[in-house]
Amino acid sequence: MTRIDPSLQAQVDAQLMEQGAFAALEFLISAGRLAYGDYESWRRREIEVLDDVLMGNREKIRVQLEEAAHDARSIGLASQIQELHAWRTQQHATDDKPLRVSADPHLQRLIASRYVPAQSLPQMDLFFDNPVVVLTTGIVQALATRDAAEAQRQLDRLYALAPNHTDLPSFDQLLTALQRVHPPQPIDDVRLELAFLLKITPTARRLLGAQTRDLLSPLWRRLADALRDHGFLPQEPTLHRSYALSQAQDWPGVSECVTSEPQWWQHAPLCLRHAQSAFYRQQRIEALTAWSHLCWQNPAEATRILDARKQPDTGITMLWQHFLDAEALLPDSDDALTAVDFPAWLLLHEPGLVQHLAEDLPATDTPGEQHYRCVHRWIHARRANRHQEELALRKALQSTQPMLFELLKKKTAV
Repeated sequence: MTRIDPSLQAQVDAQLMEQGAFAALEFLISAGRLAYGDYESWRRREIEVLDDVLMGNREKIRVQLEEAAHDARSIGLASQIQELHAWRTQQHATDDKPLRVSADPHLQRLIASRYVPAQSLPQMDLFFDNPVVVLTTGIVQALATRDAAEAQRQLDRLYALAPNHTDLPSFDQLLTALQRVHPPQPIDDVRLELAFLLKITPTARRLLGAQTRDLLSPLWRRLADALRDHGFLPQEPTLHRSYALSQAQDWPGVSECVTSEPQWWQHAPLCLRHAQSAFYRQQRIEALTAWSHLCWQNPAEATRILDARKQPDTGITMLWQHFLDAEALLPDSDDALTAVDFPAWLLLHEPGLVQHLAEDLPATDTPGEQHYRCVHRWIHARRANRHQEELALRKALQSTQPMLFELLKKKTAV
């Protein structure tokens, strides 16, 4: 097995960080290989298998899943085969026969696999001997499969069997959430709906784990539809369609929504959502563009987020650390490098990016952007042996940002 691709490694790491496990099906959705709408149709038995709706080269998908599985096993995770059943709603009654993932047995196993820490595997003897555990597990499964009637039935039994159970109010909240979309109910106040979803999301994650999205995604999409005509307001950054779509993990939708907003690059939340969307869609250049705008327009926020190392893109986190290490080796100066110079440093660190990152990104001509363009042009001039232009650009950079010039000299060994 060859070494795992860095972008795929970052996807595995992000899912482990967020959910404590890696599921191949989750990867296909987040990476844009499986549209969430097609996934929903499959869960309603409107699509027999996922083979026909997977996007991209089938062989490449298989290789990616094999690499991810190898990586998960190499760090000690144990594999489970997920047996998924169709959702039960008023509109879509169904039987209990497990859903088919693929007509190819090998791909079926790959996509149906989930990798968890060995200590997280259920202790079946304890499970079957504890009726309260059986009921709470049944409620979770009913909520995740959108079966409001079954969730209500099992919740009533839990109230009778364990009236002091600490999770009863939480299950009530989640059942209320499910009943808002099955059958659909209109949203009268988008602010109240947003507050409700923000309140129940931590509860859903605690009780449903990786199945949280299957319960909450329709609610977030419902809110996104209600926010379709709401422009971005800096004072209310979460009251925007891009935020609701990001919570639903509709990454193509997030990208489309952000880039349709006038001058999106001037707003840190939109830059971050676009970067996150691009990461999950494996569009590195889009992600670097969004990070560049954030560094230029809001360097303090970029520094805070990258230093915290809690955003999912481990690739950009590593690059940021290399940038800090390089800056630390430079002599002390009043012109020390900051986040505004991170995009220019990226070009020096990885000159091939000039073939993909535009020289004149739509922005506001800040000093950081000027340094970036200077480095961008210098790399092109050097490659084309335009010596006079190269020399002029070196002098310009030395005048405006001496520390970047010092890095440039190290790069060219002069």
